[in-house]
Amino acid sequence: MSPSNISSPPSEVAEDAATHTVDNASSMRAGFTLIELLVTLVIIMVLASLTFVIMGRMNEGVRSTQCMNQLRTIGMAARAYANNNEGVLPFTQHQARSRMGQSWVASLQPYADGTVTFRCPSDPKKDRLYSYAINDYLTPNPAGAKDLDFSISARISMPMSTLLFGECAETYTGSDHFHFSKAKSAAALKSMFQSSVATQRHANVANYLFADGHVEALNWNDVSRRLTESGSRFVHPEPEN
Repeated sequence: MSPSNISSPPSEVAEDAATHTVDNASSMRAGFTLIELLVTLVIIMVLASLTFVIMGRMNEGVRSTQCMNQLRTIGMAARAYANNNEGVLPFTQHQARSRMGQSWVASLQPYADGTVTFRCPSDPKKDRLYSYAINDYLTPNPAGAKDLDFSISARISMPMSTLLFGECAETYTGSDHFHFSKAKSAAALKSMFQSSVATQRHANVANYLFADGHVEALNWNDVSRRLTESGSRFVHPEPEN
């Protein structure tokens, strides 16, 4: 029998087959490891982005809470001011110009031991002194209306429903009060409110201080409803309709 016809022993054939199988398995395992690595990297990136979003919301939540606490302090100072001034609420720069008194920016500090902060930590307008403004309906004769004066707290029939202070929009600068009394219709008031107030400063809500001293975080849908519903006292303490 010629050498070319001599078959390899069974043991050698089995060993070659086993080696070939191990090599294939190693190659397949290396391929799976690369895919697993890519999947792991994608998962890490997704988790990192989610963590960033969650941390951002948590930080905004902290800033919103700080803003609410500042408004509560302003509310307590305003009540103390009124108690010391025969129930009259703090004045604005208009009354300061006519020598009736100081703007609330100056007059409230003594009633908060000089600790009240007038800037919201989420206010992007870093160069202004205060982030809040008072509802002009709660000041003497707003827009020159001689027969309109709710600057005395006892005249506000539902203080828990009437806005005292709100957050100024980024473009609303140079005034310590809003001009809601100039609106001649519900639609005009709604438009003026949106342009004057930062209605979505804190993750789609804003903080509002009411005349009774409590603070609420409201989204625009809630505010819009309160502005337009019949008999609303959200801005005007005693509406005609």
